[in-house]
Parts: sequence; structure tokens; C-alpha cells
Amino acid sequence: MAPASTTRRRASRAEAEKLPPAIRLRRKGGNRTKRLSTGFAWDLFLFAGLFGIPQFLRRLPQWGAAVLALWCVVLVVGRIPLTEPAARAADAALFAIFLALQLWLGFSGNRLTAKALLARGWALDQPGDLGTRRVVERWKLEIAAR
Repeated sequence: MAPASTTRRRASRAEAEKLPPAIRLRRKGGNRTKRLSTGFAWDLFLFAGLFGIPQFLRRLPQWGAAVLALWCVVLVVGRIPLTEPAARAADAALFAIFLALQLWLGFSGNRLTAKALLARGWALDQPGDLGTRRVVERWKLEIAAR
């Protein structure tokens, strides 16, 4: 069993590296703010397969287009006459691709959204906050000088 001091140091190190639940972004030159969660993007994970609509709403058109392209592949594969084993393999492969894409978007969707908003002129609401700085460092965000 580890000594209590070692356990406390580990706990304090984990606490120091913990991200805040959300960050706020502010539109430059305006009063509009957005709260962006730092955790798992459940909306992208659950609904990304709906023709990419959540990606387009989050201003991630390239990922919405990727989902639409996958749906086009599904339509094309459905039109090709395949043997039963080949059709099952194609269906399994497309399911795996959709699932992998949705999982990846769930884990990195909020980071991608933050990068897209920052590229479109949004700025961090509290750039000096310790939690916000941890998010910027972990997500490797490029912050323009105010």
C-alpha cells in the first residue's frame, strides 16, 4: 500500500490537471457568449449520423460533409448487386466506420468546435483563468492577442 503522502500528491496532481466543466467564448465586438463543455460531446456522438446536421449547426461543415459522403457510400453500396456474405461485410464495415466517426466526434467535437469558433473571430471570455488556460493547453488552441 502506498504511503498517505504519495496518495495525496497523486490526488493533488490529478486535481491540478483536471479541466473545468466548461469554458466561455465571447464574440469579438459583441455581447454574445457561448458556453462550451470540455467533456464528451453527447450530441455529436448520438446524432452525428443524422446527415451531419449537428456538425453543420456547430460550424463544422467538413465533418458534416464527411457524414453525408458516408451516407452516399451507403446508398451506392445498397444499389450494387452483391452476394449475401459481401453485403453483410459491407454493412458491417460501414457500421464500424460510422461508429468510429461518432465516437471520435464525441471525444473531440468540443475541441473542434472551439477551434472553429476561434477561427471565426470568437475569443475566450476569461483567458487568464487557470481552468481556461488548462483547456487551451490541452486542446492546443491558438489564441490571438486581444
